[in-house]
Amino acid sequence: MKRFLFISGLAIGFVVGSRMGRGPYESLERTARQIVEDPEVQRKAAQARDTAGKAAHDAAETVKDKAPGVAESAKEKAAGLAGAAKERVSEKKTEKQSAKQDEEKEASLNEASEDTATAGGDAEVGEGRPLSS
Repeated sequence: MKRFLFISGLAIGFVVGSRMGRGPYESLERTARQIVEDPEVQRKAAQARDTAGKAAHDAAETVKDKAPGVAESAKEKAAGLAGAAKERVSEKKTEKQSAKQDEEKEASLNEASEDTATAGGDAEVGEGRPLSS
């Protein structure tokens, strides 16, 4: 079959590229018709068609048999990835909530320390004022 394709390509290239006139073209055409009409070539072509049909049928059967298993495997993998993604989202949400609580605690501590500083204890010391009053 490969040889036939190669010879056909060679013949087509010769015909297209030929500048010698009609004679070589007609000679080539006669030879091509003889090859195509040869019973052995036709038998091999029919055999190739049958082999290709059987291979296609076998491939279709294999796909039909294996498709449910592959689909189930893909479904399990997708479910696993979705679960992992949910866990990551949940962890990020928890981290954000924790950071927010930490910020609130820090703000309330800062507020409390400001209140204590103004409430008393820290007397102002300056010129003309003694340390103990």
